[in-house]
Amino acid sequence: MSNFLLVLPLIVILGLLLPPIKAHVIVAGFAGGVLAIIIGGIDLTEATGLFTEGATRLFGIAPVILYASTSIVLARAGSMSATLNIIQRVLGGKIQLVVPVMVIIQSLAVYAAGSGAANTLVTGPLLFAAVGFNSWVVGGLSIASAGAWACSPSAAETAFMSEAMGIQVVDYVVMMRPYSMVLCVLGAIIAYVGVVRAVKQGTLNSDIANTTEDVKNNAADNISKPALGDPEVADWRRSLPFFVLLILLVMSPIINKLLGFQLLSTFTIPFIVLITAALLIKINFNTLSQEFVEGSRTILGYLFMVGVFLGFINILTRIGTFDVIAQLPAGLPIGLLGIGALVICYLIAIPAAAYTTAVLIITVPIMQAIGVPAIYFGFMTLIVAQGAMICPAQVNVIASAHSFKTTIMKIVSNNLRFSITAAVVVIILSQIAVRIM
Repeated sequence: MSNFLLVLPLIVILGLLLPPIKAHVIVAGFAGGVLAIIIGGIDLTEATGLFTEGATRLFGIAPVILYASTSIVLARAGSMSATLNIIQRVLGGKIQLVVPVMVIIQSLAVYAAGSGAANTLVTGPLLFAAVGFNSWVVGGLSIASAGAWACSPSAAETAFMSEAMGIQVVDYVVMMRPYSMVLCVLGAIIAYVGVVRAVKQGTLNSDIANTTEDVKNNAADNISKPALGDPEVADWRRSLPFFVLLILLVMSPIINKLLGFQLLSTFTIPFIVLITAALLIKINFNTLSQEFVEGSRTILGYLFMVGVFLGFINILTRIGTFDVIAQLPAGLPIGLLGIGALVICYLIAIPAAAYTTAVLIITVPIMQAIGVPAIYFGFMTLIVAQGAMICPAQVNVIASAHSFKTTIMKIVSNNLRFSITAAVVVIILSQIAVRIM
């Protein structure tokens, strides 16, 4: 079968998603998925199985749902605004310093946890309360998060890639840590520049409600005005549940390792935080429970939409669309083979990085077969993570949309220029690594 035909469904999806059409992700996915079924000769029974697997898979990501609901409860209780007030007082009211500090804290939390979405659901609403939807802040946070989780000792990507390179996980983490840190610092700098620009232009917080009328009418209530608990509660008490959540996310791997068992987990952390909020902010437990359920509605809607899209992407994977793309660097000169592999991995990640490990599972064996040097494999992880930040099916993109009160496609379009910049930086870092190793 012609390679062009195998890639055609993906071209159709991207053509519908991008300007000038800007179709809904489900419309684009449906068109590409049906075309893939026809081209691949897939019977409806198999197509149904592939689609159903994608449509339901994201609902198994319990941390995202639980932490999203928890963060909404804290926002409704005024914890975000109280925390922001305290941080501003500590830093002398300099919002320019608050934002990069939060990005660095996000990076540390993500590096410890090995995943970014749950932490974005904690730091994102705080940043939104501080500066609204600032494109540079969102882009910087995305770059830093991707750089941190891609080479985290806790990440599935790290386990897979260290095995593929034939080295120990510890050695792989030590080797990649400096390059991961470069991206985290880059993200913090981009966020800082964005806030400085907004302050100078007088546009800070001007996009706080830039999407639907529902958001416009309720953004202030959800973020700034405490709707739960005793209105006379002091800022330090109102903010403490947020700090508890942040500390537990950052420190849980260390605490669990010291204890020798999983005390702090997806199950225990949200309820520790919610009980702390109930006691400190004086929220009735029945009210708290109802708010916890209500807080899940938005994120579940995002997950369902992206799950449907992922079902169509599964069909493209089945007919070999991404295998064809992964083999493209094979014709390059040996000196450009590694760079070509990185570019291809980045391009594959844009539509297919709902799970970055899955992209690596598809691409790494092919890259090994065509002779890509092993030193590039760690940078494939970094560049796939950056490409994932403009993937509509990526859970971190969903978390960003949820946290910054906007749409998934706005996050994708916003992150595009920052993601490309980060990808270029990864390629440059790979060339430095090749020369010093």
